[in-house]
Amino acid sequence: MTQDDKEEAHQVWHLRRELKKGDAVWGELYNKKDGHSFHSIENSETLIPEGLHPCIKDYYHRGDYPTFEIIVEGRDRLLFHAANYANELEGCIAPGKDRGETEDGRLAVWSSKKAFNEFWEIVKDEDSFLLLIKDETNE
Repeated sequence: MTQDDKEEAHQVWHLRRELKKGDAVWGELYNKKDGHSFHSIENSETLIPEGLHPCIKDYYHRGDYPTFEIIVEGRDRLLFHAANYANELEGCIAPGKDRGETEDGRLAVWSSKKAFNEFWEIVKDEDSFLLLIKDETNE
């Protein structure tokens, strides 16, 4: 099955990494099929490799809510969850409604819980979907 075949068979979310600064990476998390889009933040020290990754329904115990785990060989508990700063993430991805910099110049996303809740409303009826990650921070 080619990547195009996989994308056609499943809902596909895209993560386009756009800017790396310090411990943070900003990106856009979006779905081409229906146009939903969120800002995102990741920890630059624990990034998920580029490529196509399956995501399966799971639970974020620390936050006490359902989510999806991003399946990456050799790693576990890579989740989508709410967070505003990269140091709150250990390989996970946090959506945001907006983004900006803190007074000390760190990258952040704002309204992450609200963004996560909107994301969840879109994906909650799925058992799985695909995440295609592309890093454009050096382009």
